Amino acid sequence: MKKTLTLILCTLALVILITPAYAAKGRKGASDQAYKNASDDAMFNRTGDWFATIGKTDAEKEKIIAERRELRAQKRAQREARKQERETEREQKRLQKKTKGRIKNIQEEK
Repeated sequence: MKKTLTLILCTLALVILITPAYAAKGRKGASDQAYKNASDDAMFNRTGDWFATIGKTDAEKEKIIAERRELRAQKRAQREARKQERETEREQKRLQKKTKGRIKNIQEEK
């Protein structure tokens, strides 16, 4: 009984420890799927908007929510721009490595 219980606990601990490693897929932060499914109507955005608009009139609420949505859109655009910059830098590095290898091969042939 003790052996089976110990085996079950060890197996559960191993599964719990290994699962985050598979979920990360070599990247830090939230997954791409989470970013694709995120929107302005997400719960954490609505909650923040609710706290920001407590005790305000309807006109003030609409103004505050519109401003917050605009700020979120700007942040998303900046994040996408940074992501594109990183991708182009990575692609340039890959191309440089390829061309260095080709140049060495050409020099060795001569």
